[in-house]
Amino acid sequence: MGASVETNTSPDDVDPEGPIGSAQARSPSLTVIAFGLGVLTVTAWNFLREQRTLSADLPPIAAAVLGLLLSVGLLYAGTRLARSGLDQDERWLVAQSTLGGGAVFAGIIILTMLIRVAEGRPVSEAPFVLLTSTGGGGIAGSLVGGLYARARRDARVAEFARAEARQAQDRAERARADAEENRKQLEEAQAETERLLEEARNTRDDLRLINRVLRHDIKNSIMVIESRAEFLGDDLESATATDIDDRAGEFLDTIVAQAEEIEHEVERTGAVIETITDEDPDLQATDLGAAIEEQATTVRSSFDVDLRVDGLDDGDGPFVLANQVLPDVLGNVLTNAVVHHRGADPTVEITVTGDEGTVTVCIADDGPGIDDDRKSEVFHRGESSGDGGFGLFFVDRMMEQYGGDVRIEDADLGGAAFVFEFQRAE
Repeated sequence: MGASVETNTSPDDVDPEGPIGSAQARSPSLTVIAFGLGVLTVTAWNFLREQRTLSADLPPIAAAVLGLLLSVGLLYAGTRLARSGLDQDERWLVAQSTLGGGAVFAGIIILTMLIRVAEGRPVSEAPFVLLTSTGGGGIAGSLVGGLYARARRDARVAEFARAEARQAQDRAERARADAEENRKQLEEAQAETERLLEEARNTRDDLRLINRVLRHDIKNSIMVIESRAEFLGDDLESATATDIDDRAGEFLDTIVAQAEEIEHEVERTGAVIETITDEDPDLQATDLGAAIEEQATTVRSSFDVDLRVDGLDDGDGPFVLANQVLPDVLGNVLTNAVVHHRGADPTVEITVTGDEGTVTVCIADDGPGIDDDRKSEVFHRGESSGDGGFGLFFVDRMMEQYGGDVRIEDADLGGAAFVFEFQRAE
């Protein structure tokens, strides 16, 4: 009897607010309860009938107690069924088993009585026998139905658990596959990073080799040119006028000047390569004022430009952390301001300000300016800076190596303003 009403936890509960939350859910249990009430009614009727017909009191009372126990058992089974966790089909299975058990037991007793009547034997107390057999059969059917329903429910829960396990296994397999794919991608990324690092190291070594070639082989050749030019110059001084071409002296001066210019370019290029490739470049206190004046003089002599310098004190300085390429860094921007000016009379203003640890140089012009979306792009590799310059990419790269910064703002003159921030040298 208790087995028919045992509650199991399952994903298929009939009503999440309780198993007796609807009339449909109560129908099977009400059927069992009605069966129990029927047995109770027959028990009461049989008790009253036996009291009128029998002279002894104990047998009718014993029969009533037995019938009452069977009725209570059926009523309890119906109540527990209403509160069980079984679904609707399983509850009806228990109710049908209860009714079927009572019907089978009653049928057996009726068949037995009919056989006895056919044999001519007397049949006594038929109502009591039918009562007890029907009640007992109902309780037996409730037990069997409850066990079977629970077995079905457990099988469904087990299947649900197996399905969940399969899904979990599939998720685990997918997670392992994703992890393996991520591992392969990470390994590929690491390999690509190593390759790029190796290329960067090779490029750095190539630049250093070029620097050595520039500073050694080409410089040696320049020294030979200079020495031969000086030898010819001395020879010209001792030669007679009729033996010398009128342009010989001019040619010698050109040779010497060009050799000196090539030597300067070699030194400048070597300094750029050293600054870019060295993780800890050799910076020193460099006269920023002298570099500005040098480049300002060069631009004034090369272009028709109104160039003004403001903020420099008389004498040397200020001194900032840089190297010998500093004049070319400033010259790139100054040349850009003039070359890319679309008007006839360009104006350029150089303003120097500073505090205890920083020196700021602003090179502003009245040219067309630079759009906001281009102000960072102009420092990317490949951007032009005019003929003969290293490019704004190198300007930005050098300022980074100097431990400073360069940015572009809108100038009060209407064009662009390149703002350099240098570390002041101690």
